[in-house]
Amino acid sequence: MEDLNNRSWHREDERGAFLVSTKPNLLDHDFINTAFEHPDMFWAARLPPDQLAKALSQSVTVGLYEVKPAAPPRSTTDEPSSPREGSPTTDSPPQEALQQIGLARLVTDHVTFAYLSDVFVTPKKRGLGLFPWLIQCVKELLRAHPALRRAALLTGSESLSKFYARALGVWDMAEEPRVTIMCRKAFDADGS
Repeated sequence: MEDLNNRSWHREDERGAFLVSTKPNLLDHDFINTAFEHPDMFWAARLPPDQLAKALSQSVTVGLYEVKPAAPPRSTTDEPSSPREGSPTTDSPPQEALQQIGLARLVTDHVTFAYLSDVFVTPKKRGLGLFPWLIQCVKELLRAHPALRRAALLTGSESLSKFYARALGVWDMAEEPRVTIMCRKAFDADGS
């Protein structure tokens, strides 16, 4: 099976250039913790840096980024270039700057099960079609699990339930005979 932590998708139109990527080194932990504090992610809370790093390393985290052109690198030489040499300030390709603007997290065993969680697009970038694109990329990741038995997600929104049903082909488990989903929230400090 392919490496799910090394996938990328690009999109560019009149509204900007965007990247969806599963590469862990691109993730902005400060952005993610800020997203966890947003009212739209009412189930989440800011995590200490070590716990956040562990949670992200043990899942496939799909980052959504705005691609912004960066200035060309500054010259590192004190001498001007000769006419036969390229100018380090004008001939080097500028590096792109990425600003994280969204995420989705697949908690998975990488073989049979995947749980979609922590889906978020920053409010300033909503309405650009980025959320459906992000979920389409997640769908491609789910399809890359050849032995996937089940993918799951939780949502409290009827409109999102309908969207996820269309986009991912999921359904309410209450509609499936002989299946019960059971859940427990966190344990109290005393273990009860």
